[in-house]
Amino acid sequence: MKFYIASRLKDKKLVETIHKELTSRGHVFTSEWVKEGNLTPYEDYPEEAERLAIQCSNAINDCDVFILISDENGSGMYIELGMALERAKSSKTPKIFVIGKYNNSCVFFYHPLIKRMATFEDVFKEIGI
Repeated sequence: MKFYIASRLKDKKLVETIHKELTSRGHVFTSEWVKEGNLTPYEDYPEEAERLAIQCSNAINDCDVFILISDENGSGMYIELGMALERAKSSKTPKIFVIGKYNNSCVFFYHPLIKRMATFEDVFKEIGI
């Protein structure tokens, strides 16, 4: 399966751990944004930010499973969720999951195409891996 994980930069280590675990099982990540350096403030790195925005947009369009690590803050990851939701509405892929402590903090998390889960392990059980 092809995965995309959206999160805040502060969760980068967790995302890297999940990347390693799933790639060892033969799964693929459509984006390796976790390997990018810190591009903030974005206005200081406009070309790199543009390249990454395009790459992540394409990666969301290519994934089978989209997972958002919820947080009480953040911005870009919620745009990524909107992109995944729009794609799922038209093509029924990707499967979309919102996990974590704040998985009930937004009205859009209750959209019927989104499943709210507590952990990555719950998602993996749900999709049978």
